[in-house]
Amino acid sequence: MSKTPYEIRLELLKMANDILVTPVFQKRQSLTDEYHSKLTDANRGTLPFPTLPDFPSSTEIVVKAEELKKFVDQA
Repeated sequence: MSKTPYEIRLELLKMANDILVTPVFQKRQSLTDEYHSKLTDANRGTLPFPTLPDFPSSTEIVVKAEELKKFVDQA
């Protein structure tokens, strides 16, 4: 059974989201782990929590999905 254009676009959006969000999750986890490894009772309250990267906006996800669609549309 073929997919409708709506289903294809939805899959492209999901794929774009995964591509953009996965590195952010990894970086956030890495920074959090590093912070906790440095945290001791002596520096608790004085060690600043790292600035975590932001997740991609919906606009960035749509742009990435359009990029993927262009690739898929190539003959």
